[in-house]
Amino acid sequence: MLKFMKKIPGGLLLVPMFISALVATFAPGLFRIGGMTEAFLTPKGTNFIVALICFCSSTLLDLSTLKHVLRKQGSMLLLKIALCFGLSFLFSNLFGPVGVLGISSLAFAVAITSLNPSIYLALISDYGTEEDRGAFALTGILLTPAFPMLVFSIASASNFDWISLLSALIPTILGILIGNLDRDMAKLFSPMVVPLTPIMGWIFGSSINLIAAVQSGISGILLTVLYYLAMFPIIYLFERYVLKEDGISTFGITSIAGASVPFPLILAELFPEVAAYAPTATAQIAMGVIITSILTPFVAAKFAQRHQIAKNQPLD
Repeated sequence: MLKFMKKIPGGLLLVPMFISALVATFAPGLFRIGGMTEAFLTPKGTNFIVALICFCSSTLLDLSTLKHVLRKQGSMLLLKIALCFGLSFLFSNLFGPVGVLGISSLAFAVAITSLNPSIYLALISDYGTEEDRGAFALTGILLTPAFPMLVFSIASASNFDWISLLSALIPTILGILIGNLDRDMAKLFSPMVVPLTPIMGWIFGSSINLIAAVQSGISGILLTVLYYLAMFPIIYLFERYVLKEDGISTFGITSIAGASVPFPLILAELFPEVAAYAPTATAQIAMGVIITSILTPFVAAKFAQRHQIAKNQPLD
């Protein structure tokens, strides 16, 4: 099984995520029995697994090399954040809550703010450097509901709970502190990132209902196309021609996370004016997760092959 997963771009993530999505679709209550099983094999484990991987990966962030990490991944994420705020504000003000072409402002905001850290980790593990892997913690900041909440609240002129954002930062800060105070601790925790990837893939997949995703139809596909058009070209040009890097990191941060699937329902509780659009938005996001989880690693692998970007040695 492990050898098979390694043959697929992003396979350590995608294979368990797809199997988990099948379970969530056809036997959704199988692991919802409470206790440790439910915490380990359902969306209830999302916050913990992301926080744990953020902590472990951030121990790699050596403060002496932080300048380079922030110059590359930090600046790319800042650009993505700026695009999220600007485009969400523009979409909301142009089309209102109802949106356009069946895509509500809620669905658009959740989609463009999404970033699948497990796709990032899978691609960077294959093609990136140790510093790239250390920057995984930065991507985890955008995974929590706090980020789409912040973007949507500003786009729709609503209030925001800043504690949610602080909560997303603490595991990363702790990892940086512990890793820099004791490099032996960094050596202990940082190797855990790759083995945890299949577990993260499973938990993300447990949020995906494949039937609901397919039922979103054309609107789900259109939302995915909008996501790629909004995120990929500008960030890719920035990485290639401003940062003078190979472009792989752009693929890593251009995929919709399975953890974002329940976000429309979460935001609907805080913003009742868009509650009517939440079920459709949820199905559309699920479709986006499926498409980007397959397409992004596949295109990234072809891109790396074409540009002769060497693949790192896989772990035995």
